[in-house]
Amino acid sequence: MSAAALHRLGGEGPDILFIHGFGADRLSWLALAPKLFPFGTVWAVEYAGHGMAGNDVGEGNPSDLSRAIAAQINGRLAAPLVVGHSLGGTVALHLAARDDMDVSGLVLLAPAGLTELPAPSFIDALPELTDGAAAHDLLKQLVAREVLMTRRMADAFVDSLDDPARRAALRTIAAALKSAPPPPFPPDSPVTVLWGDADAILPPPTQPLAGMRLIANVGHLPQIEAAGDVADSVKEYLAAVAD
Repeated sequence: MSAAALHRLGGEGPDILFIHGFGADRLSWLALAPKLFPFGTVWAVEYAGHGMAGNDVGEGNPSDLSRAIAAQINGRLAAPLVVGHSLGGTVALHLAARDDMDVSGLVLLAPAGLTELPAPSFIDALPELTDGAAAHDLLKQLVAREVLMTRRMADAFVDSLDDPARRAALRTIAAALKSAPPPPFPPDSPVTVLWGDADAILPPPTQPLAGMRLIANVGHLPQIEAAGDVADSVKEYLAAVAD
């Protein structure tokens, strides 16, 4: 059984749940989260192989990861608005489709699996990184403005792979992602899809998806490069629900 770790980041009001992408953790939301503290209670969940969730990923597929998240949030969060990035967007769709979950809406950031998967060269290389310079070169591909990805961030990621079990967990998730069927889309819940038009890891689809909006000059991390745009989309949704 896969595991997950839930963290309360701050704020008061309706529950907002962040689900990170492959290789990331709760810290990937630091640019976005404070912008939403005045509008809701902001949570970040880490699935296995990431952050503080341990390394028991089970089969590592998005459905299993969503099951572990459901076990963490059931009874603790009330009909959350779920914001999912990349693999986290795929997991969010599986979470919203579960019979035991009540999700009020979805904001998906470059969700994986709807049209294609993240570049195999990226997801295969990530668990194998052993030095900061190579990690920095790889991680800079995530952003349109490379200055946002520092060598210190790259070194920290390599340090997180000191545990062989963490590397093995990431390899399992990467393999499962490549063989997983497309996530359930469109969901029954209201959905907004945000995508950077300069995304080199997972380019936006040529035929726009329902509820999709492109963000100019942004790569694969809109929650960092366009935190204000993402926050505005979440606030628009919360205002609509309040009305």
